[in-house]
Amino acid sequence: MIANLRYRRESMGSNMSSETNTLAPETTQEKPKQKMSMSTLVLLSFAAGILAGLFFGEMLAWMSIIGDAFIKLLQMTIIPYIIVSLVSSLGSLTMEQAKSLGVKVGKLMLVIWSFGLLSMYFIKYTFPDWQAGEFFSLTALEDPNSVNLLDIYIPSNPFFSLSNSYIPAIVLFCVATGIALISIENKDSLMKPMQLLGESFNKVTQSIVKLMPIGIFAMTAATAGTMDFDEFQKLQVYFVAHVVMTIILTYWVLPAILAVFTPFSYRDITGIAKDAMITAFAAGNIFIVIPILIERTKELFHKYNIGSQQSDDYANIIIPVVFSFPNLGKLLTIVFVLFAAWFSGKELDFLTYLPMSLNGLVSLFGSVYLTIPMLLDSLELSSDLFQLYMVSSLFTSRFTSLLAAMNIFILAIGGTAMLVGIAKVSMKRLVTISLLTPVVFGLTLLATSWLLSSIVDTEYEMDEVVAQMSAAEKIPDQVTAYNWADFPQADGPRSVQQIRESGVLRVGYNPIQVPFSFYNAQQELVGFDVELMKKLALEMELKVAFVPYTFANVLEGINQGQFDIAISGLQMTTKRIELVGFTTPVLDLHYAFVVKDHRVDEFKTDKLIREAEQIRIATVGRYSIIPRLEEKFPNIEFETIQSDRLFFEDDGKTWDGLMISLEAGKTWTILYPEYATLYNREEIKSFPASYAVARDNASLQTFLNSWLELQKSSGYVDKLYGYWILGENAKPKEPRWSVIKDVLHWVD
Repeated sequence: MIANLRYRRESMGSNMSSETNTLAPETTQEKPKQKMSMSTLVLLSFAAGILAGLFFGEMLAWMSIIGDAFIKLLQMTIIPYIIVSLVSSLGSLTMEQAKSLGVKVGKLMLVIWSFGLLSMYFIKYTFPDWQAGEFFSLTALEDPNSVNLLDIYIPSNPFFSLSNSYIPAIVLFCVATGIALISIENKDSLMKPMQLLGESFNKVTQSIVKLMPIGIFAMTAATAGTMDFDEFQKLQVYFVAHVVMTIILTYWVLPAILAVFTPFSYRDITGIAKDAMITAFAAGNIFIVIPILIERTKELFHKYNIGSQQSDDYANIIIPVVFSFPNLGKLLTIVFVLFAAWFSGKELDFLTYLPMSLNGLVSLFGSVYLTIPMLLDSLELSSDLFQLYMVSSLFTSRFTSLLAAMNIFILAIGGTAMLVGIAKVSMKRLVTISLLTPVVFGLTLLATSWLLSSIVDTEYEMDEVVAQMSAAEKIPDQVTAYNWADFPQADGPRSVQQIRESGVLRVGYNPIQVPFSFYNAQQELVGFDVELMKKLALEMELKVAFVPYTFANVLEGINQGQFDIAISGLQMTTKRIELVGFTTPVLDLHYAFVVKDHRVDEFKTDKLIREAEQIRIATVGRYSIIPRLEEKFPNIEFETIQSDRLFFEDDGKTWDGLMISLEAGKTWTILYPEYATLYNREEIKSFPASYAVARDNASLQTFLNSWLELQKSSGYVDKLYGYWILGENAKPKEPRWSVIKDVLHWVD
């Protein structure tokens, strides 16, 4: 093969650097000056990018365009290279060799997966104690994404697979074509052009690689300049766990597995492909180093004088094939799921971890962006945590690529060694590594645990976030708080005209109905409904007076004219619409239960609920779904209470659970983190939350309906929903710190 002939020409130069693909000049007169290696240039560019990002901050965000362009250039020849390399290399094998490749490389892959998944589980013991809390997420209402394995693996239309970069399907097509070529005799007329194409694609890649320092500088500068320090602080446990696991697997577990049954030294295994490892790390992309890994695999065998045409052919085949299978880099997403469980306050034992990790392994044949939401859902964790993964991937993708590159490299070396017949287990190495591995893991995990306990602030702050919430949008203060007794001479419900003439809009509210109306840490009345009513008063050019009510007197108060509108997430029910008038729904809320954390397992299934003794559920108001639940679960007794807070202050002494909206329940469990919100995604039911007016006050009801439509159309309701329900910007985001702005003060 032309690629192999080229290698042999290169290997004749005894002083050739292992970090370049260029030939040493054929001269005996004088030695040329030693040039800086590409791996050194890449590292320097990476460091310079970080420094530039810290110095200029968000001013360098535009450089991500340069980085993206460079990545696309590198990706340009990868799929064509895989096609010609696989087809030509497989076509040159015998059928026996092809079968042997599948069996032996498959066994090695299973060993690596097993050790990798087992190693990853232990990282959870380094996480410090943590009390979780999170806002409601819309992903709680969505069905998890499913992986379409048929599209990913079966190239029903190879051109469709090529255009969508479905690597497994492309590989299957190439493998099938290559195997078919094995039995064809007159195939040289096809093989030689394909080998020439492979050589040309490799040369194109090597030319583009010369631009690597520029591309790496641009990518790292943009990343370092835009990543928020608060986000980094929040994710530092995951970052440390990810980095530690990457180092252990890359520089101990994988080389140790290979060293046990091959003649190669640890130093050569970890050192000969360091340019590919550095490139994969710096670019955060494994795709672009496939050609380099192939060349380094061949180089290692020739260095030990055991390389041959056959070993070169196997290297050409194995790497493109195993690239399509989940590698340990992809499997590091399991570490994120472990982190997500810890972050959410969920204990994950090994019996739960094992099926979850195996499920993840199978799913990772597809896309990681589908796998993570699926795994989060399988553990009943909020899929909103996927956003944390997306943020963290700016940092962790580089370590993921480093581990993936080493995994593929180890598979190529080990598989080639087994196929050419030089693989033999060394008992001495096996015993040595078996004794050292517990020591390496133990010391590393202890050091990591100490580090995380020292640097991570685990003080619970989410309750303070809710307590400090004030407004999604600043509105001039027109609020006057009144007590019920301030309107003793109410003459009945008021029309829109009468309200306007009085100059004051009277709004009835529940003072402890989080997140619709409640008092924050500054004793300001805030909440979704409160802010919307302030906007109404502003546009009507009125002052607004908030009058507190209880659920026992709210309907009477509205009909007597004590207040004009009743708010606070009121549920519209058949019984209530007979007594008062409701506006069109402001929000659709969803039924849920809140229980103590330690009692979550008691409510996991309908069977467990039915088998339990009498269950007392507190509820504020009579929800429409209660009669259906009473029929389904005769052992549940619902008891009406005046406010949700009574349930939480009771601390589980009187009631076993609280029926509440999922949206409000999530916020309450932030304030009381020892509680959890339960709901069944498959059977989740919704109910409308509206505003109430007096039964015969048609003018005000019509006015409010039209006004609410205006607010929904303008996006104002969505803005309030994002802030008060989803928690968007609940903790104000400050401008990104940079040296040029915050230290030198050269720019604003």
